[in-house]
Amino acid sequence: MQNPQTRTSASAAIAAFRRYVTDYVNRHDFSVIPEFMTDDYTLTSSGVRVAGRDGDYRAAVARQLEQFPGLTFTPHELVHVGDRVAVRFTEHGASNRHGGAAAAWPSIAIYTLRDGRLAHCSIEQDYFSRRRQLDTREPVRVEAPAIAPWDTPESVANPAAETLVAAWLASGAFLAAPGVEVDDSRATGQLQTIIAEGQIEILEIMSGDDRVAFHAIQSGVLAGDFPSDLPPEAGRPAHIHLSGLVRVAGGQVAAGHVIRDRWGLYRRLTRPA
Repeated sequence: MQNPQTRTSASAAIAAFRRYVTDYVNRHDFSVIPEFMTDDYTLTSSGVRVAGRDGDYRAAVARQLEQFPGLTFTPHELVHVGDRVAVRFTEHGASNRHGGAAAAWPSIAIYTLRDGRLAHCSIEQDYFSRRRQLDTREPVRVEAPAIAPWDTPESVANPAAETLVAAWLASGAFLAAPGVEVDDSRATGQLQTIIAEGQIEILEIMSGDDRVAFHAIQSGVLAGDFPSDLPPEAGRPAHIHLSGLVRVAGGQVAAGHVIRDRWGLYRRLTRPA
């Protein structure tokens, strides 16, 4: 249960996240971030922890905005419970490093607030899909935005749903679950196993009513079906980070989305020994 002294009201949490999206990311305005982001803001992604709002984090965002001068953040689904907000969204834009080729890459994140300001983010983004789209110049369609994301009411934590989703992940069923889209498989018509005989470690999980968001790492061995431009290395030890936002109904995961950090794995596979 949330500590009443640290609990953030629905309006304060959503208001801070709204400013993050509309005033900062979509306007590309760094001057406003101290108003809704702590100076020790930390980003956790692809197994890397970037600490400090005004250091490496700011530099990384600046590089991305330089490459995608029209970059836009479109939220599709939000869940708010206490001092955390989970969001499924798409970032999209045209790259000036690829002759104006456009791309849209899905992402799932859990943001934690402290004293009404964003303090931490656990996230995975499908940069592997972005790479493919820029290379082929065939961007995927951006899903419709949430109708009223900034009016999202606060949900109630559901520990039973978290337990169910943790077991679902551990079983590996997320790769074959009807109604669950993994990576950009709907757009490409292909779904790679990537990790076989894997084990899941949950790094962060939160629930709100019938929905559960998570950030995890899957460890095991390569299945031999990823990536297509490298010799298959079935049996080689490997790990991949993933994040997801799913809906539970009737005692099972009924729908949702999972994003795996295929780009991070690809870089590890191609890195000289």
